[in-house]
Amino acid sequence: MSFKQFKLTDKHSWKSTPGYSICVLDRGLARFEFPENWVVKPEGSAVHLHDRPPSLESCDLGVTIFNVPAEAVRDFDLDQALLDSLDRERKSYEQSEIYHIVRADFDVAWVEQRYTDAEHGNRDPRFRVALVRGPVMCLISMNYWTERGGTLEPVWDHVLATLIFGTPIADPAAGPVVH
Repeated sequence: MSFKQFKLTDKHSWKSTPGYSICVLDRGLARFEFPENWVVKPEGSAVHLHDRPPSLESCDLGVTIFNVPAEAVRDFDLDQALLDSLDRERKSYEQSEIYHIVRADFDVAWVEQRYTDAEHGNRDPRFRVALVRGPVMCLISMNYWTERGGTLEPVWDHVLATLIFGTPIADPAAGPVVH
């Protein structure tokens, strides 16, 4: 995934919640709001957003789009695909139920795991992952230390609440066409 920042035109139509910026991927295949002071780092076919410079202590919110035709995934089991996407080497001691968000143009299934990180003093990290099915597939993940959950979990909720999927943006500098 290439990364490009655009200088907005004077009459752009982008609107975000105060204190948030908008991340637009693949000219609008996916977009969502994230805290404006977060660090954005493209990495291969994904983009990673961090609440501070990337480090062991930073929260990592990763987003990857898979350009799979909608008809190829329309009928597959989203819950099973989500569970199959989980890292088998990460030994969770607790896993949440699978949560669902259903919108007119896409479906989301997400889960949270807690595990012990023996390499870092047996600290308690959390891992959230969402699989989004719409015109294409999207994987959203978030890694963070449990003690920071009070400030980071609302970010996860905001990303999912502001997710817009499959709406092409012809001119990213101008924003979506408003009718």
